Amino acid sequence: MVYGGKPSTGCKNCRKRKIKCDEQRPACTQCTATARICPGYAHLFDLVLRDQTESVTRKAQQRRRRDPATVKATANQPKPAVTAGLSGSQRPTRRFPPSSHIASPANSGHFQALQLQLPKSFQDQPEDLAVNAFFHNYVLIPRHPYSRRGYLDCLLPLYQNSRHDSVLSLATTAMALAIEGGSPSTAHYRQLSHSFFGRALVMTGRAIRDPVESVKDETLMSVLLLSFYERVLATSEAKQISGVHDTGAVALVKHRGKENGKSEVSARLLLAVQTQVVDHCIQTAAPFGKTSADLDTLRPDTFENAASRLTSLSARLSDLMAYANPILFNFKQSPSEQQLMSIVDYAGEVEGRLITWPGSVPDDWRWRTSHTFDNLPSHERRLYTWDHRADVYHDIWVASIWNSYRGTMLKIQYMTLQALGMLNPRPLSRLALKIVTAINRVQELVDDICGSVPFNLGSKTFGGPSDRREVQYPDDGMTKPSSDYRKSAAGLGGWFMLEPLKIAAKAICLRDGQQEWILKQIERIQRIYTIKKPIDEPTSEMPSPSCPGGRG
Repeated sequence: MVYGGKPSTGCKNCRKRKIKCDEQRPACTQCTATARICPGYAHLFDLVLRDQTESVTRKAQQRRRRDPATVKATANQPKPAVTAGLSGSQRPTRRFPPSSHIASPANSGHFQALQLQLPKSFQDQPEDLAVNAFFHNYVLIPRHPYSRRGYLDCLLPLYQNSRHDSVLSLATTAMALAIEGGSPSTAHYRQLSHSFFGRALVMTGRAIRDPVESVKDETLMSVLLLSFYERVLATSEAKQISGVHDTGAVALVKHRGKENGKSEVSARLLLAVQTQVVDHCIQTAAPFGKTSADLDTLRPDTFENAASRLTSLSARLSDLMAYANPILFNFKQSPSEQQLMSIVDYAGEVEGRLITWPGSVPDDWRWRTSHTFDNLPSHERRLYTWDHRADVYHDIWVASIWNSYRGTMLKIQYMTLQALGMLNPRPLSRLALKIVTAINRVQELVDDICGSVPFNLGSKTFGGPSDRREVQYPDDGMTKPSSDYRKSAAGLGGWFMLEPLKIAAKAICLRDGQQEWILKQIERIQRIYTIKKPIDEPTSEMPSPSCPGGRG
């Protein structure tokens, strides 16, 4: 998504005059003082899901003018067959067989095998090929039932019941093209995805203003997919995530009310909204407390699993960051000892709640160390594993939830170390021992993240999100990696590892060479999925105090 900046919430007169609007109601002060009729303010949905086609077009034209080589390369590239502008009678019909042939993710813990016979007209369209690959490689992969805190496992039944020109179909196609465009051979898919995204954005705006459409699960699913699309494009292009669709999803959930969230699919969508908002609040150090209370009152009491419990516990981290960052990074005034101690105590409280989570997960969520990577040559083992450790999990979703927990715990330790370092405690004092404990905890968490890299990436070094036969993955010594696991690892493993590795790379006092190894894994992921390397990685939320005494 091309981020056109934060939308103005002022009245139309003030925006046109390019002056600050105080947004007083019923009329702003600027209009009243100049005897103008104040036109009022745009609805929240109109701001969040505004049509950005003009902004996208303008920015694309600016890029072409700055880089003439892009125009030449585009002209020499064969254009894919596009059906985005065809009428309903010309478009291929629904792409999947009736739902009776496929296990519904809302009613079954695992999916049955899906066999598709694709007509020639279907295979000729790049967007249809992308949707097919998206469902097979990401949506229809079996996963542990307690690891569900997203919404993709609810997508298929909603998608099958939607029209081919519906907002859900357009949002799904945009998402599929963006994901499948991660390979150099299909890089043009991402450019094509902008067309579907723009159309989906306009139709979503209409749907949420419709009293009937706004309470449907399909509309909320579409908003979530638009948010997912924004995250994928922002990560790929090394841009800041705006989070406007997360805000829109929360507003839509409140509008739907509890009476429209009683089904299992609705409950899963609500949990997905909560998960995405928690992640965004943590990334931006924004408080989550009020939003959490609003969403908790809407979620059914009976709907909870290990993944949802972690989401609820992690929400406290954003509140901690919103409180601590203005104190720790106030360069105009040094924090007082009382303020620093309050951060240490607050962090200890949040950690105390989180540390109970591992004891509540199912037994088959525990990882096992594999020795199958020992068959690789020694120089390759050093490239793909840290300290010859390769842990095996139930699936990559379970591994990603564990790494989400580790990343949250690492951020708590970083804040604790920053506050304790500024207190400058005496050697062997109680606070000095807290520093040693936090440093040891950081090392343990980073080792666990590094141990999950082979399971998510294997020996893959290039090739995009598709599986490659020559890539090796660790196994438990009893069964070989399944095709479903290989597809999910190839498509999602790198995406799941990127954020935990970035958090781990900012750790202090690691063993010699470990930070360099982590940075090489990040570069490997960026190379595989054609993700741009950020020019300047933000570090303001990741304090890095000096390491007392060093570490060998």
